[in-house]
Amino acid sequence: MDQRRDPAHPVVKSYVLPKLDWVQQFVPLKASTRVLDVGAGNGFFSYYLNQLANTTAVDFSQKMLLKNPVPQKALMDAGHLAFCDFAFDVVFCHALLHHVEDLAKVLGEMKRVSSQTVVLMEPNPANPLMALFSALVPEERKALAFSESYLKKALEDQGLQVVASCAFGWIVPNKTPVFLLPFLRLLNFSQPWGMTRILVARRRS
Repeated sequence: MDQRRDPAHPVVKSYVLPKLDWVQQFVPLKASTRVLDVGAGNGFFSYYLNQLANTTAVDFSQKMLLKNPVPQKALMDAGHLAFCDFAFDVVFCHALLHHVEDLAKVLGEMKRVSSQTVVLMEPNPANPLMALFSALVPEERKALAFSESYLKKALEDQGLQVVASCAFGWIVPNKTPVFLLPFLRLLNFSQPWGMTRILVARRRS
């Protein structure tokens, strides 16, 4: 049974928008900005990105893409992005990389199609609840290795320079009960033990 919430759900909105506000300190998003959301799923982020910028969503799952509300979307493997070099200004992914088989290949493709910036969001294993969840759920276990230093090195190995990094918030989009939102919204800021690690990187060349 698919337990993903709709992108417009109040918990998802409270999860996404503060993170995008933080990102926009380093990556201005406007109507003319070309954004690619890789592994976009049913549109948690692409739904809101598309309200700010010219957003295209891609995912390997046709089922997820059918639920994604953005008009520009395509079925695609993150390791073989069917776009020209520098086709987008910003290439973004959320909670994708700890699921891929070849991290370097996916990051290389993200860099190739980006003319400027790559933005990553991954579960933060320094958060005790996220670490426990990752340890208990087999398909999430690779996230335990995805520390800030690990992700920075992976980006730098691709010739990308990390210009900003933080851990953020305590909301989980699919699991957080609505009644906890008033309290958890107070924790929507950058903090070492935040649930989600965010990195902003730019091309060196």
